Amino acid sequence: ISPALAFGSLFDEATEGQIGVVETMLATAICGVVYSLFSGQPLCIMGATGPEYAYTVVFYSLCQSLDIEFLPARVWQGLWTALFTVILALTDCCAAMSHFTR
Repeated sequence: ISPALAFGSLFDEATEGQIGVVETMLATAICGVVYSLFSGQPLCIMGATGPEYAYTVVFYSLCQSLDIEFLPARVWQGLWTALFTVILALTDCCAAMSHFTR
């Protein structure tokens, strides 16, 4: 709970209240429940991290400079990422890594 509170307050300051403690706590809880139901991997960092915070700050400032609404842009960014993740999983693109690694 403490990372969600700490990063939630940082997100609140950086995004001028568009993402805050409540949203971070809710997202962490939902992701934790969904992950625990469907995952096969025992270790994963659930919730906000430093690199995610840095990305969010840069993405927010980019949206401000381009006069784009932040939250809809963030949703589209997440959907676009999810689409590519599903495409990569369905086409088994991770198998290509065996050609580039030992």
